[in-house]
Amino acid sequence: MDCQFGFAEPYVAGDMRFYNLANVRVDYPIDKWEYTRTLKELAGASFHAGRVLEVGAGDGFFLDKIADIYVAKSGIIALEFDDRAVNTLRDKGYSTIQDDIRSAKVEAGIDAVFMFQVLEHMDDLDSLFGRLASLLRDGGLLFVAVPNPQRISFNERNGSLLDMPPNHIGRWSEHALKTIGNRFGFRLDVYEAAPFSLKRFIKEDLVYSYLRTSQKTGTIANWSRNLRTARYGKLLGAAVAVAYAPRRLNVWKRAAQTAGLGGCVWVKFVRPSAPVEPSVAK
Repeated sequence: MDCQFGFAEPYVAGDMRFYNLANVRVDYPIDKWEYTRTLKELAGASFHAGRVLEVGAGDGFFLDKIADIYVAKSGIIALEFDDRAVNTLRDKGYSTIQDDIRSAKVEAGIDAVFMFQVLEHMDDLDSLFGRLASLLRDGGLLFVAVPNPQRISFNERNGSLLDMPPNHIGRWSEHALKTIGNRFGFRLDVYEAAPFSLKRFIKEDLVYSYLRTSQKTGTIANWSRNLRTARYGKLLGAAVAVAYAPRRLNVWKRAAQTAGLGGCVWVKFVRPSAPVEPSVAK
């Protein structure tokens, strides 16, 4: 109640085996708003690093944007669970470790750590932030992007897909991020929500509201979803989702009139040169 952190009960994250079973084929987006925002921050600070680390690097699309510009490719370390993505990262020439950040063999003295759409999947936060604090050099930077809790709450109140564990298990407010940062000597420098796009919201809402409805036995959405592996099954599902569109018009109107519904929030932490002594978790 004090830090406004939302979490699953039980608070248990999926491990490497879970994500390799759950995500047989993940299409990682080539570009994201948080990538653009981070690049803007790095450029504004005339950032140049000897070593950086990305946790949950996917296919390395963010790393491709900074390699040999803000850091030599040889100074990049990528952490990733996904078997296929690990092979892609290694093919690109990145030093890649298939392990959890808390146990991975990484030497301290990192200049920056990037965690985009990763933190909400993780448990054991004291161990996580303790490891991050030990890896980053004095003055090092930690960039984090997580789903916007306001957007998630709006979606769930308005018939869109529930944000359910064991995928996302944490819901991060600004105060929660600041609280965990302070505990381990990080200063929260910037907290910023992504710009809201009604067009993007409508496209997402058509899919998510269809999926939510498909979970109810006896609905047309449920029937069409059960046929998704049949020939033309995906087209059938898309047609049903579009047919539901008139029922979503009032939701789209409310979204357009509600402030702060960008898809994610982006945070820049700094580990000061004289970090605060970590407080004891209660």
